[in-house]
Amino acid sequence: GDPARVGPYHVLGRLGAGGMGTVYAGTDRSGAAAAVKVVHGEFALDRDFRARFAREVRLVREVDGPCTPRFLAADTGAERPWLAVEYVPGPTLRRHVQTRGPLRGGALWGFAVGVAEALVAVHGRGIVHRDLKPGNVILGPTGPKVLDFGIARALDGTAITRTGRAMGTPGWVAPEVFTGAAPDPAADMFVWGALVACAATGRDPFGAGSTQDKAVRVVRGEADLDGVPEELLPLLRAALAKDPRPRPSAAQALREVLRLRTGRAVGGSATAAVPGFLHREWEAPAEAAAQADAWRERELRHRRARRRRAGTRTAVAAG
Repeated sequence: GDPARVGPYHVLGRLGAGGMGTVYAGTDRSGAAAAVKVVHGEFALDRDFRARFAREVRLVREVDGPCTPRFLAADTGAERPWLAVEYVPGPTLRRHVQTRGPLRGGALWGFAVGVAEALVAVHGRGIVHRDLKPGNVILGPTGPKVLDFGIARALDGTAITRTGRAMGTPGWVAPEVFTGAAPDPAADMFVWGALVACAATGRDPFGAGSTQDKAVRVVRGEADLDGVPEELLPLLRAALAKDPRPRPSAAQALREVLRLRTGRAVGGSATAAVPGFLHREWEAPAEAAAQADAWRERELRHRRARRRRAGTRTAVAAG
């Protein structure tokens, strides 16, 4: 039942599925790769959802940063609305800690910087992520990339929320959201602290168990930070404060992580310092490099085949 094409993209296979839609790997006419999210049919019939989705896509197309996938295209008026962004090769944080264990050294510092930078870019456009979690951060060849920012808001008021399903993933939701507050940038920063702790330890900071168990730990308990580098502990504890008011903003967290790692305060734009920092510090998983090489080879083969077909058509026409 999967489509063969979505807009200009030839579908190669599924990358994943979630509450809002299915994500496919696709290629355009040049052979370049894309991740294409297609909205579930039940939401495509909801006019209010379509309007919200269209507003979110307009915001998402304006987000531009080294740690967010580049916007490529969208069709919010299609029978099944869709959104295409840059395909990022590499494992998710969840997959990496399950198969390879925690991030160490430059990879950990690069992760903390990259996710903070992505939130600076997202929050700067008035977007709240709402569904940060280990499965939504890809450890790519040049740094971490945060996926699915902003789109969760389009689900508000749909069948998912009307039937009582909470937005977000248990264990990756700020305490005030569990108790009824609307998600805001401070809620994203709570989850940023939890993500960095997970990257550093390989463990979910609020443990396993039922949704209720995790909610109780988030609201009343303390995060498991055993194994987090000592230099990062004060910042993570501030981000994981139960009260959202003293939590650092994404920009503050970005500056502080850069200062802690480099030993000096950042002058000028902290965001401008991120590409150079990642170039020096980031240690990409082998899986990311292998996937990137495979996609480049596929794209080259595709382009060669197109040139051969074009040459054949020219020869036929000339004859």
